[in-house]
Amino acid sequence: MPVRTRHVVPVIAVVTLLTLRTFRVLSASVPIDPFSFFQPSVTITADDHSKMDGGHPVAHVLAGRDSEVGVWAAVPVNIDGDRLVAWMRRIEELKKSSYVPAIGRFSNPPRLDDLADLSLDDDDMADLAACHPDHCDLKLSAAEMTALQHEASQPDALQQRFRQIVLDRVNVYLSGGAIGPYADTVGEVWPAQAFDRVLEHSPFVTLHASSFAESLRSARAPSMPGVESFLYWSKERLGGKPTVTVTDVRIFRPDNPRLPEVVVAGKQIFATHYVDASLGVTALVRGESGRSNYLVYVNRSELDLVHGTLGGLVRWFIQRRLKADAGEVLQGLRRRLESGEPPRPNVYP
Repeated sequence: MPVRTRHVVPVIAVVTLLTLRTFRVLSASVPIDPFSFFQPSVTITADDHSKMDGGHPVAHVLAGRDSEVGVWAAVPVNIDGDRLVAWMRRIEELKKSSYVPAIGRFSNPPRLDDLADLSLDDDDMADLAACHPDHCDLKLSAAEMTALQHEASQPDALQQRFRQIVLDRVNVYLSGGAIGPYADTVGEVWPAQAFDRVLEHSPFVTLHASSFAESLRSARAPSMPGVESFLYWSKERLGGKPTVTVTDVRIFRPDNPRLPEVVVAGKQIFATHYVDASLGVTALVRGESGRSNYLVYVNRSELDLVHGTLGGLVRWFIQRRLKADAGEVLQGLRRRLESGEPPRPNVYP
């Protein structure tokens, strides 16, 4: 029997129209999950939503490999993206506390004067006397150990030499060179290689913001639209020895409603204790209709403590502490962000 094409075309048109209408109805009835950006690293449960609807923070431990630990935390927040970005630009005002007694943002280009408020604690200065490659309580290269030991008899000169070492590391990083290697334990550790592992094990970034993730591998300021960057140093007392770190901050404002309104990535360049590499991500997630926005923080770090026979037990204790503390820390951050605009900014050359 011959095919009656004049009847087939209208039928196809009707079926197509009905399919499109059905798709639109389904799309409208299934809201976008505001936390989908963080999959597959973490899945938010109905209980999590219920807690956040009540104004409470939630936290999850992230699965880690080898010497990694990770945590995800979120809390509802009454701010917009402009407020978060404004405070991030004033990182020294946002982070300074009893846990962060010293912090400063680097100029562009970095200068030694940027580190005027940075100093090693007495315990670190004393530990330097016993430092040698393969055994040192500070994360330093062999050459840095020797340089600091030459100044051991003159505390002021030693402090100045340490500041110069920090500045040298920053300049090497910005020039595209490789910082390190750390020679504090048996087997050298290159911070850049450790960070690449941490980033690769953070699939929520690499899958949902691949170009942004790739830019984090480089020290160069990203050329992506909507991204700005700067470096800062800090001394942090979060248990154990005070740790001096330098962090490369990237602020990303995606032009995509399925992504967070703001994504701020903190890439650790180096640290004097415990941490070989770290990636911290702070994001402002748009709330569903009628709900608050959410402040989310994710951190994945590679630690030098999680090794050997007791490595698994150490990891368990650290992750338990991270999960317990994450909500409280995020609550404090929420209070500061909701308090109003940050103090007037300094002028950064």
